[in-house]
Amino acid sequence: MSGFTLAYLARLEGWGLLAIALQGGLLLLSWRAWRAAIAAPGARHRLACLHLAALMVLPALTLAVMQSALLAAAHAPPRAPLVAVQPSGADVVRVALALAAAAAWGLGVLAMLLRLAREARGLARLRDASAPACAQVRASLRRSVRRGLVDAAPVVRAAAVDSPQVSGWRRPWLLVPRDLAERLATAELDALLLHELAHVRRGDLRWNLLQRLVLALLWFHPAAWRLQAGLARERERCCDVLAVRHGASRAALARALVKLAEAATQARTRASPALALDASRGDGLVERVRALVDLDAPAPAVPARQRVALALALSAACLLALAAGRAATADPSLGDFYMASVFGPTLDIQARDAAGPFALRVRQGRVLEASVRDQPVGVRQEGSRVTLTDAAQAPLLVLTVTPQGRVQWQSRR
Repeated sequence: MSGFTLAYLARLEGWGLLAIALQGGLLLLSWRAWRAAIAAPGARHRLACLHLAALMVLPALTLAVMQSALLAAAHAPPRAPLVAVQPSGADVVRVALALAAAAAWGLGVLAMLLRLAREARGLARLRDASAPACAQVRASLRRSVRRGLVDAAPVVRAAAVDSPQVSGWRRPWLLVPRDLAERLATAELDALLLHELAHVRRGDLRWNLLQRLVLALLWFHPAAWRLQAGLARERERCCDVLAVRHGASRAALARALVKLAEAATQARTRASPALALDASRGDGLVERVRALVDLDAPAPAVPARQRVALALALSAACLLALAAGRAATADPSLGDFYMASVFGPTLDIQARDAAGPFALRVRQGRVLEASVRDQPVGVRQEGSRVTLTDAAQAPLLVLTVTPQGRVQWQSRR
């Protein structure tokens, strides 16, 4: 890979990181605005998913806009000033930093994937070591399935977990604490199992895995972690709502969540793997309980219409941030390195002097084809010096071509 290509990629990475930081901040503000403007958990969850997807897609689109802008600005005036831009010492430093950043990102992604694999292995061990759940739990699960939330009951086993949790992708498993029936009343147990069946109904297991893979790619971005946490909170609230719609008692579900959270805090047991969907995770638990028991919340200071308008404005700002790709063309060295890199375009140069017209096809400073008076001619090139020859190898025209595609020659008479 040439020094021009490395210098171009290093500058491109710098602009990409700037776009990621800018758009990540705007997306986080946009998500918070929508969360304040909308109360429905289902809509909130979908918006959180869209914001997390945008966090990965928008920077890629920005780089595509940047590439398109560079290509549109690519031009090679036949008699442009012959300045052959070369990578400088500062560009060498940029390349070294870019390579270090890329290596750090790759190591971070690998660490996140290994963590994901470790969690999956831990879940597999829990399922393998599990025992049949007690009769009360199985009876409660049968009652919950009859509510119509799912077509068939998942496999239920007792395991060393703090609270009921769904795991598995091809076939859902429901893991429950061995003493769950002793901790909860019948109505609380039914409500809690309906919440877990809601996860199965919604397909949250597969979506959670996909979100974790996105987080593995964006592990370095604080906005990705905040959006992932928001997704988890809204997912649990969606399942609370779905469980209540299918007959769960709101008060019973709230009591069950509080009891399980208190028991987990007192036991100080190891947290469940994040791949499993644990009903009593601490994130957003107070908000969930408040929503279940319908505690009066203070009226928002900003009217709903203004909150929606603010959220729309911030979402529009996220899209307008794509213009950062065009701003990169203000860096003249970026365009020069792009022209000389392997990503640069093939230039068709049409020129004329007193002896008539000639044409060149140039890429990365190499003349691929040439013609004089619309007749193909031979090309001999040594470095930047190019000689066009006739059929007898006699010189017709001598040119100088830079890696950026700029051309200079002595006028023929």
